[in-house]
Amino acid sequence: MADPKREVRKHLMIMVALILVIDAVAIILYRTLGIEDAPRDRKTMFTGVWTVLSLLVVLSGLYRIRLARNMGARSRR
Repeated sequence: MADPKREVRKHLMIMVALILVIDAVAIILYRTLGIEDAPRDRKTMFTGVWTVLSLLVVLSGLYRIRLARNMGARSRR
């Protein structure tokens, strides 16, 4: 079985990398689609979608980290 600390670290790094990718893509889209000059409701919608995507990645990443930690706790028993 894999080392639990290594698994936790792997899932943490994946989560951080995905958030960085989402942020980079969002910033590029914000600039290229001209959202900075868009009406307020369009900016709010863009920010909402960006936030929900980030939240989904973080929640799924934290879930995977918790599973890895629990598997490590079980293997120590």
